[in-house]
Amino acid sequence: MNSIRLVKANAEDASLVQRLQREAFMPLYERYHDDGTSPAFETVSGVAEKIAYSDFLIIYLDDTPVGGVRVRRFENDGEVARNISPLFVIPQYWDKGIGSEVMKVLFDTYFDADKWTLATIEEDVRNCHFYEKHGFIPTGTRSVINERMTIIGYEKRC
Repeated sequence: MNSIRLVKANAEDASLVQRLQREAFMPLYERYHDDGTSPAFETVSGVAEKIAYSDFLIIYLDDTPVGGVRVRRFENDGEVARNISPLFVIPQYWDKGIGSEVMKVLFDTYFDADKWTLATIEEDVRNCHFYEKHGFIPTGTRSVINERMTIIGYEKRC
């Protein structure tokens, strides 16, 4: 496999991250029509704000940007939780093992985590399988977006 690198985005990267995010999430939007919630329509300024207040990492395959992942840190009663929201790869790079490599890098990089959390689309069996394969289990939290889409929570204890 080619080399996967995660590079922390800065303010100047907001347009690139927004373009990658739009490209990656547009197929999901077209399937689920999640108006008002889809990352496909997030503005450059919205992405820039997330870059400023969290670790937003650009995923590179060799020297080509192919996606991104945002990691936030939360602490509660001494327990450190890391939240992934979002993790995305543009469609032409799907099913090449990139997501699995990214997960390994995240777990190694953010070794302070007592648990990991994320949310994904319940109806998207492919995404649910991906996270379950990496040790995440459903938490039981559910948020109905529309008649086609429900967001469910996952967590992984370390």
